[in-house]
Amino acid sequence: PLMIDPQAQGLGWIKSREAKNSIKVTQLNDKRFRNHLEDSMAFGTPLMIQNVETEIDPVLDPVLNKEIQRKGRNLIIQLADKECEYSETFSFFMCSKLANPHYSPEIFAQMTVINFTVTMGGLEQQLLSRVVQMERPELEEQKQKLTEEVNHNKKVLKGLEDDLLYRLANSTGNLLDDVELIEVLQMSKSTAVEVNEKLTIAVDTDIRINTAREEYRPAARRGALLYFLVVDMAAINNMYMVSLQQFLELHDYSVNNSEKAPIAAKRIVNIIDYMTNYVTRYMHRGLFERHKKIWTLLLTMKIEQVADRLSAAYVGNLLKGGGALDAKSEKPAPGSWIPETVWLNVLALSRTVQMLRDLPDNFERYNEQWRAWYDHDAPETQPFPDYNERLDKFEQMLLVRAIREDRALLAVDTYISHTIGLDYLIVKPLDLAALHDEASCYVPMITLLSTGSDPTGKIQDLCRKRKNNVLSISMGQGQEPAARKLLDQGIAEGIWVLLQNCHLGLSFMGECQEWVAALPKLEETAPGSVAPTFRLWITAEPHPEFPVGLLQLTIKFTNEAPAGIMAGVKNTYSWLNQDVLDSVSDPKWKTMLFALAFMHTIVQERRKFGPLGFNILYEFSQADLSACVTYMQNHLNLMETKKRPVDWITVNYMVCDVQYGGKITDDFDRRLFNTYGKSWLVERCLSPDFTFVAGNDIYYIPPTNPDIEIYRKFIAELPLVDDPEVFGLHGNADLAYRAAQTKTTLGTILDIQPKEGGGGGGLTREEIVLNMVSDLETKVPPNYNPEETKVGIKALGGLGKPLNICLKQEIDRMQMVLKSLRNILSDLKLAIAGTIVMSPILADAVDALFNAKVPAPWTKVMPISMPVEVLIGVWFANMTNRAEQLTTWLKSGRPMCFWLTGFFNPSGFLTASRQEVCRAHSKEGWALDDCVNTFEVLKQEKDDVKSGPSEGIYIYGLSLDGARWDKARNALTDSEPKVRFSGLPVLHISASNKASRGKEILYVCPIYTCPPRCAHGTQLKNYIANAELRSEVHVNKWILRAVCLLTTTD
Repeated sequence: PLMIDPQAQGLGWIKSREAKNSIKVTQLNDKRFRNHLEDSMAFGTPLMIQNVETEIDPVLDPVLNKEIQRKGRNLIIQLADKECEYSETFSFFMCSKLANPHYSPEIFAQMTVINFTVTMGGLEQQLLSRVVQMERPELEEQKQKLTEEVNHNKKVLKGLEDDLLYRLANSTGNLLDDVELIEVLQMSKSTAVEVNEKLTIAVDTDIRINTAREEYRPAARRGALLYFLVVDMAAINNMYMVSLQQFLELHDYSVNNSEKAPIAAKRIVNIIDYMTNYVTRYMHRGLFERHKKIWTLLLTMKIEQVADRLSAAYVGNLLKGGGALDAKSEKPAPGSWIPETVWLNVLALSRTVQMLRDLPDNFERYNEQWRAWYDHDAPETQPFPDYNERLDKFEQMLLVRAIREDRALLAVDTYISHTIGLDYLIVKPLDLAALHDEASCYVPMITLLSTGSDPTGKIQDLCRKRKNNVLSISMGQGQEPAARKLLDQGIAEGIWVLLQNCHLGLSFMGECQEWVAALPKLEETAPGSVAPTFRLWITAEPHPEFPVGLLQLTIKFTNEAPAGIMAGVKNTYSWLNQDVLDSVSDPKWKTMLFALAFMHTIVQERRKFGPLGFNILYEFSQADLSACVTYMQNHLNLMETKKRPVDWITVNYMVCDVQYGGKITDDFDRRLFNTYGKSWLVERCLSPDFTFVAGNDIYYIPPTNPDIEIYRKFIAELPLVDDPEVFGLHGNADLAYRAAQTKTTLGTILDIQPKEGGGGGGLTREEIVLNMVSDLETKVPPNYNPEETKVGIKALGGLGKPLNICLKQEIDRMQMVLKSLRNILSDLKLAIAGTIVMSPILADAVDALFNAKVPAPWTKVMPISMPVEVLIGVWFANMTNRAEQLTTWLKSGRPMCFWLTGFFNPSGFLTASRQEVCRAHSKEGWALDDCVNTFEVLKQEKDDVKSGPSEGIYIYGLSLDGARWDKARNALTDSEPKVRFSGLPVLHISASNKASRGKEILYVCPIYTCPPRCAHGTQLKNYIANAELRSEVHVNKWILRAVCLLTTTD
């Protein structure tokens, strides 16, 4: 058989069951694997292959297909090029630690696949036994004895019955004359009565024991809940893997160390509280910051669901909102201030929560009160209009998530602290010393690396305090022999070994797993060979192919860079020391050093704002800062020697373009970084009245001081909460950051939800999807007929016109989308009905539609680039609008205004329009390569335009991100509070054969297809072109605000 055994319980059972038959345990990557296989087949001993992945070595095919041949008196099997002896007593087992492996149908045909994965009920029973064993050992002993007795008595009864039946079947002559048979019958009867009496007594005893044991079931249930939550976290990131054995150790530690109590009920509460808290602390230590909130929220919801205080429909609404609804088929929002997504969330919420069924009508009745609540800076702290007394904390959280998504995680905090306590929201700082004590010479420690985090310094400091040595090596190609030598030296001398960047040496990690697993056996056979002071530290970035077995043997921890400006600058100044400060005698040095440290923190922290921070998230690290500090030291010392002033242009270039700029691949990010450099790393920073932010007196460079402690004290007094203005961003950036955080958190939870069960209305999962499929089928636009398209384009002037070529290409692409839509929808209907096979593609499409996401085949033909998967309602509406624009253009002639969002290739469309203008001026000698686009923002909106332009095109549907357009002043201006995106009036794009700048301040504004900009996928994937927009202030303001134009804000 092939056992799917993530918890290694099946493996343990087979090993103990077959130990008497000398079972051999091996692996496919073992050097002597073939020898083990041949020996086991020849001598007929059992063979176990553990840690099997999804691919199985083809050399095993003859064994799995049982291609046994008889040669003389012997049995043989042909293994590749070798004939091997085969014994009929040979038995073969395979075991995989993968929780959800995808094996091919051939493997299922060759082997019996047995799922040994522990279930919730099974684990609950195991944990109940463990708790009772520790709390009431006499009860567990009685239970054990009773089970053995019952099994023995049942065996006796079965033996008697079998013996009697055998004698009756083989008796000859008259039965009544067979004295021996009569005696056996009499004895069987009396023994059966006796055994049945014992079994009856055993049933009563069992009921009595079980009643006493049942008292401890809540503790076992909580333990099982926690374990399956740990398993869920491994679905988010495979590096979070915790073995059942590790979890059982946590469980036993919790039971032994929780507060004792004379009353069993109180004792059970103590066990549950201690275990929940202890496991949470253990998990928090090994999770990245962004996933700690997910653990706590999932824990709270699972506890409530197990207690029947929370329905699956409520959880579904929290995760999906109104994503599955189509705005066109719903009634409109009662106020222009309500965004479309908010209104769809409100409608979905009213259909989920009975208490909020009249919510849409309530919005109409109390429109002003709801608007005031929506506009409040911290709405989650304010009472709801008309609903405050009626809702529990979860329903209040749903309401906040529906209306102000950016504040949802704050409402989540309120819900968590109210339900399981504030203590679960407080993440304790990493204590490396305690971690070292918890581990042992047999249990390694793995650090999960993230951007800007490197625990090497902390490990070395701890090692010095413990008066030990640490030997480190960075893994990579060819480093394996040196690493092996270090490990052997480590266990022999009791020193620490640090293997760095192990994601670059995965093959060695498999070997390391075997080495670690063999250490206890080595110590057992040769006492003293493993020094107790030995510790193995491993650092690795998350990698999907990191060996599962090694993860299950280790303690994991994360060491992320601190968040916030104050924490970042503080971190830099704890790394810098007095010697660095004294290394240059020029007083400018200390000021420049602070400016550089502040800039380093700003560019690191700015990444949290996503696309508003940088188009691409760069890994600016301590090494970059260190290199810049060294360069500035050398430069100032050189200038001092030559008695020349500081060359600010060179310093700026070396820091912004060479050191940090060397990592920057996007032109707009380079422009942004250089803007910081030209604002802060300049001579002006030496002025006593210099501040990093104009009009903000909190962030400035402290007066020059020879003592580093003065700088550290100044840094400690900086604000804990960062104002987006410090980064040069608008206050709305914080709103965008929080909304993105909410989307990512809820999206991650949705992705790991189990796939069974229907919605709250009693419909099954398939029925819900079938209803969606039927609904979508009725709304799919009609197909394009190639002949009609040809005739329509001919009527528009034929393919000689650049824009008509563009139209033809767009229609062809749209037809591919419609074809894919219809194929998948019709196949889904047939597959759900059972008429055709449910292929993996269709199964994924069912999952996607059930979760209100877009199936993969549709996103391939019409991609919408988003960091979080786009919702089906938004995608479908976008698709129908695109088809509508193309159909109108084909049948009713060229539109006056074009919707740029509706093009698959918007860059091509803009080039075609420029070509059209260029051709109109061909007599004047205009060439396409010499032409540049010209931009003019009109005063009119789309509906006010009465005719198209004489030259060029009118574009509508663009939105400004990070600013808004002031029609009166015809220039860029600050965004309205809480309104991140602002519509741009109609934009006239034409062309000219020369760039005419004039005296106007023009901001070169990039146009992207969606809010993630270049942050997702390839760099130029979402970039369309640049537009020049008029500004009344210096363009640096808009560069730091990362202002851009978007074709869609969804």
